[in-house]
Amino acid sequence: MDRLPPQRAGQVNFWRHLPKLERDALTRVGTERSVEAGEALPVRDEPGITVVTAGAWIRLQAGSARASRSIIDLAAPGDLVSALHPTDPAGPQWLGEMADIHGAVLARGRILDVAQEMIPIVLGDLPHIQNLIRTIQAEQLHFARQLQAVRRLKIDVRLSRLLLSLLHRFGERPVANRNVLAPPLSQADLAAWVGASETSIGRILRQWRDDGLVRSGYSWVSIEDRKSLRDLANSSAVPYARYPAPGRRRMTSGSAASAQRRIMPRMAGLDLAGDLPPGLHAPQRAEGYRG
Repeated sequence: MDRLPPQRAGQVNFWRHLPKLERDALTRVGTERSVEAGEALPVRDEPGITVVTAGAWIRLQAGSARASRSIIDLAAPGDLVSALHPTDPAGPQWLGEMADIHGAVLARGRILDVAQEMIPIVLGDLPHIQNLIRTIQAEQLHFARQLQAVRRLKIDVRLSRLLLSLLHRFGERPVANRNVLAPPLSQADLAAWVGASETSIGRILRQWRDDGLVRSGYSWVSIEDRKSLRDLANSSAVPYARYPAPGRRRMTSGSAASAQRRIMPRMAGLDLAGDLPPGLHAPQRAEGYRG
């Protein structure tokens, strides 16, 4: 079968959206260093700005134990490791009181760290950076809330939504004679992200391989039949909506806040606070959500 060109990433990439002047300014006030696979990067204590400047993929997660960790998001080269904290050190309500939130390095590369005490200076002198961070925050919250709101649905629905979201957000990379999802995610990562056991995820992937929906190997997944996967992702309670949404507009800081409040649709019968990943606590529902 002839392969289509790899799908390009659809989400806003922080580093690539900055003019050279602003990249140079961040480089002057920050510290660039190498990171290795398996390294942990604390992001909850005294959060600053951490940018993946080259090579690395970094998984943002709560907890470290394989059986109980929860994946919150993923950062590709050029992304912020976490967009949730720089303009609001407390983070969103749904992260609760969990202290052990960190980035787990999946592939070696380089990062740029800007210390917390420099954030007010950076955001004050370079307002475009603050607007860009708020745009990315809205995207990150949209993605996290979409996945959290369907945690009561069947595992195959949750997994299909995750794979399609990763496709639209991060795109694909060519490997041999096929295109695979760009992120290097293991079966254990997929299980932690959708809140299921590795055994359940393995069983679903085997069935999907037999049905021609996907192919998979060590830390890679190739989506072979997007239409069938979208059909699986749909639910009468929560229809699947492509991420990022078609026709998305770049937002100013003012419009980003209002967009965050609108970004999660009403979902009958689903309780966001009750559907959070294991280990995350939400004493109140996230702002802007109405069950």
